[in-house]
Amino acid sequence: MKMRSMLAALLLMPALAMADTAMLKPGDALPAFSLNDQHDKPMPIGANTRLVLFTADKSAGDMLNGLLNERPGDFMEQRRIVYIADISRMPGLISSLIALPRMRDYAYRMAIGEEEEQTAMLPRAEDSVTVVTLEAGKIKAMQPFKETEAQALAALLDAAPVGEVATPAPAGERKASRLVPHSVSDMVPGGK
Repeated sequence: MKMRSMLAALLLMPALAMADTAMLKPGDALPAFSLNDQHDKPMPIGANTRLVLFTADKSAGDMLNGLLNERPGDFMEQRRIVYIADISRMPGLISSLIALPRMRDYAYRMAIGEEEEQTAMLPRAEDSVTVVTLEAGKIKAMQPFKETEAQALAALLDAAPVGEVATPAPAGERKASRLVPHSVSDMVPGGK
């Protein structure tokens, strides 16, 4: 009996650890954090980010890679889009010998979550790219895109404004020199 209790506790530990990490939802502020990119360089994610593209499985990553490879290398940076890939479920040997070397050839940067707790706060849907839309550092919307919705995702990405620089908040409203992004409604055709 004691052995069963210990086994049950061991099996529940990962679930309990995940329960401590609250899932983000619309209205929440995106916490500033940093992950390493595929070149092992820090990639900050914070208030200046406009869109977060999140994948947690191979099929979603392949779909997003196909879309991003059709765009110039600076496409995401110009639009303040960050791609986060959770590869925590990938066997270590596969990630280090196959996946990461392949990712280093991509023309764009991507933040890599190698430990599940690094991306536990981001919602995931099987075989989907989760798009987190941010406005002034807060989550405005979250939407999963399946492979059948790749054209809609491509249209959303292409509608993101280019070359805009975040404007500082007025001096009386600044908090830790935070930058305030332009409205997300600018990203939707006919949104104004």
